[in-house]
Amino acid sequence: MNKIKMALALGGMALLVACANSPYRHTRVVDVRPNMEAIAKPPYRAPVVGVLVDSPSRSTLENAVVDALRARGVKARAAMPIYGNKGIKGKSRAYVAQRLREHGFDSAIGIHLVHKKIQNVRVPSPPSAPAPVEAGLSMRAAPLGPDFSLNETTYVARINFWDIKQRAIVWSATSVTYNPHGLKAGAKQFANVVARQLIQAGLFNASASASGAGQSNSPNQ
Repeated sequence: MNKIKMALALGGMALLVACANSPYRHTRVVDVRPNMEAIAKPPYRAPVVGVLVDSPSRSTLENAVVDALRARGVKARAAMPIYGNKGIKGKSRAYVAQRLREHGFDSAIGIHLVHKKIQNVRVPSPPSAPAPVEAGLSMRAAPLGPDFSLNETTYVARINFWDIKQRAIVWSATSVTYNPHGLKAGAKQFANVVARQLIQAGLFNASASASGAGQSNSPNQ
């Protein structure tokens, strides 16, 4: 019995360590909407990646998504080295499209952070075993260890794929990430989830059907 308890305890510790070292492990992409404002016209050959959030993590996330797409054969580029910190708030779509065309882009991937929630979760320590009914008042179950708490941070982001020629969003999805370590930590894992969804949507595939792009709503890790 003691060996079983020890094995369970070690297994629980290993799981906690794995979760702590992989903060973006629980990223999911949900609510996929193909052909949102117009019908997609793949293949798109020159996308720019822009993380539309005022954060020091912006450059890290943009580069991570660019690297993930390039690893899959898509010649993406990051927006920040080209356009700097200039935002697009208040700019018309015609103006933004013109600026993007000037640098040879045919599409844009915009990642917007729309929600962030921090919640403290208390994890109580259960007793090792219940005391038998016939036990005296002095006999009590011993706890396995002290209580502890975790800060669980949830990020919700909207991912829009924009056809520059049509000036329209042709694919959109929402990502949900459970991450206690901030936006920079685990950016590579987050980027791989985003890149995989865009590839599966057929946006860079010449033979992809526009009507079938992005139909999968399955959860991703």
